[in-house]
Amino acid sequence: MNQLGINLLVFKNELDKGIKQEQILEQIEALGVHIAEIRRECLKNLAEEIPIINKLAKEFGIELYYSVPEKVACEKKLNPDINVYFEEAKLMGASHIKFNIGDLVELSLDEIKKLRDIIYKFEIKVTIENDQTPENGNLKCVIDAIDIINKNSLPIGYTFDLGNWYWQNEDPENAFDILRSAITVFHLKNVEFLNNKPTTTLLSEGQINWKAMLKKLSNNVPVMIEYPIRNEDIRGELEEVRKILL
Repeated sequence: MNQLGINLLVFKNELDKGIKQEQILEQIEALGVHIAEIRRECLKNLAEEIPIINKLAKEFGIELYYSVPEKVACEKKLNPDINVYFEEAKLMGASHIKFNIGDLVELSLDEIKKLRDIIYKFEIKVTIENDQTPENGNLKCVIDAIDIINKNSLPIGYTFDLGNWYWQNEDPENAFDILRSAITVFHLKNVEFLNNKPTTTLLSEGQINWKAMLKKLSNNVPVMIEYPIRNEDIRGELEEVRKILL
């Protein structure tokens, strides 16, 4: 059975009010969820918050994923701060770390070796993700990145973000069919169009046939809910997903 997790974007209303991610972990545990994805851009004081998140996650029995909205590589070199991000993930006790693709396909063999060595050193699972930008979010760049990963035997997985394809005018169902075998984490959201622009919505109100995709997904792939939800709707959204994953 696929594990079900929550990306802290679900609690955007609270985060916008200044509530810290550490304060939300207990709510996640109370919802019967045992995976939480922490968002780096929402950490205001990393040195202070990361150890607290580590402690509370252990207390509540929550596995941590760490979302870093930075490119794994830029200007044909590894991101100069990549070790910093891995150190943060280690201090947090995160089992996974996620990056944007960036210039991964343009890395030299030396840079690829450096990346491989860093991943093995920290022993944290790594994924790249299709985001909402042209350089990281269209189907071709994802296919090219996965091809480089496979050719160089890099220990990097792929986070498939279901809704983000619409921001690049891509068909999410076509992308899923092409990329399904590479998916190691699944970010679940649904999308509707307002004034011809995509926006996330409740799972039952969007236009993506997400249920069919989850049924085709390998059962070892974690499913992370990742879109802003009103507090009163969170439990119902989780139940919608659990019905399919059972």
